[in-house]
Amino acid sequence: MIRFGTVSIVNNKKGTVKVTFQDLGTQSEELIVCQGRTTGTKEYKMPVVGENGLCLIVDNGNSGYYLGSGFSLANPVPEGADEGKDIKVYSDGTKIEYDEKTSRLYIDCKKKIEIICPEIFINGKVKIKGDVEVIEGDIKADGISLKKHLTTGVSSGKDVSGPPQG
Repeated sequence: MIRFGTVSIVNNKKGTVKVTFQDLGTQSEELIVCQGRTTGTKEYKMPVVGENGLCLIVDNGNSGYYLGSGFSLANPVPEGADEGKDIKVYSDGTKIEYDEKTSRLYIDCKKKIEIICPEIFINGKVKIKGDVEVIEGDIKADGISLKKHLTTGVSSGKDVSGPPQG
């Protein structure tokens, strides 16, 4: 049976919710929250208490699945939604948007982005608006170290040195 319910309890560790069925005045057993993928690559998206959604309940009981919610006047479609767009807007205003038509990935993060990996390779022009701080390590351009390079034509006083040695 398919029913609408309002999430009343969220169990983030188990990936389940309990919902209240207002028309019946009852609460469901724990319902498994439908996820995009759960084997190998995993997706995890849980509803919040008070969110209305569609539930698939077994005919002989009160268990089943919470399938998810939809947009409404109270919770409208995100701004910029269109064909070929994948948009995620978080409660703090952070937005991640991908447009398949233009191959553009847009991230507007309200705080800090942290990337942890052994190496990052960027193939393309890099533009930075703001300060750059290297906490540990060195900066190299065409194999020349910023920390260890030697310059040519060094003179004392107000003279300017020559270019770095290769």
